[in-house]
This record gives sequence, C-alpha cells and structure tokens, in this order.
Amino acid sequence: MIFFWLNILFIIFSFQVFAGDVIITVDRFKHNNKTPVRFSLCDSEECHKKRDKGYMDTDAELIEVTENFRKYRIKNVGPGECSLSAYHDLNNSGKLERSGILGIPQEPIGFSRLDVQKVRRHPKWDDVKFHVGETDTSVTVHLVDRFGL
Repeated sequence: MIFFWLNILFIIFSFQVFAGDVIITVDRFKHNNKTPVRFSLCDSEECHKKRDKGYMDTDAELIEVTENFRKYRIKNVGPGECSLSAYHDLNNSGKLERSGILGIPQEPIGFSRLDVQKVRRHPKWDDVKFHVGETDTSVTVHLVDRFGL
C-alpha cells in the first residue's frame, strides 16, 4: 500500500511546473513621489503585439527603495519567454493616462531590457523578451517620459 501512495505522489509532483520569481529593478524616476509602479506581463510574441490589450496586470511586491531605484518581486512566474511593461502611476489612478487621439502616454513608462531615452513606438518582442527559469530572474526597466518622433 505504501508503494501505491508513493507512486501517486511521484506522479503528482512530476507534472508540477516549477516557477521562479522575477526581480525587477526600476530606475530613472524623475518624479520623486511615493506613487506606485504598475506592471504587466506577456508570455508570447502574439500577446506582446496586442500592446495594452495583451498584457496582463501583475501584482508586484516592493522589496527595496533607494533614491535612484526601486526593486520589486513578481512571484511564481512560469518558465519561458516573457516581456514586461511598467508605468509610474503618478496620479495613482490604476491606469496608464494617455492623451487624446494619438494615445501618447502621459506617465513615465518602460519595458524589460529596453534602454532608450525616448519612446518612439511600441518595442519589438525580441528587444524586450527575457527568459524566466525555475530560479529567480532579474530584469531592469528604465522609465521614459519622452515620447514621439
């Protein structure tokens, strides 16, 4: 009987997908306030191409704050390729504020691995994707508050 239960437990745990945490360092804060940074994850190129409609809002735990950066943790992200978007929610509204017809962001935004001074377009998947493994994965998001051509 013991062997039966051990086999059942082995089967259950062998199908479990191990997930790691994503540690995000966010920098380039130009507005020195205590409002939150909001995060969204995409797990495929198809999701990323949908822009705001593809990304899923994700809870992140603030784990460190200095004058120059904040560090967050997103727990239990499944292994594979992901991209991350973030924005500094200056008015704490829970949504990215955009201007009129063109929809230009009115709050600082950033993407995983993208190191630019000005956002001209939605970045390509290959520019922002990163690999999540079974252990912690670190990624940097540089906030940008300059938009356009």
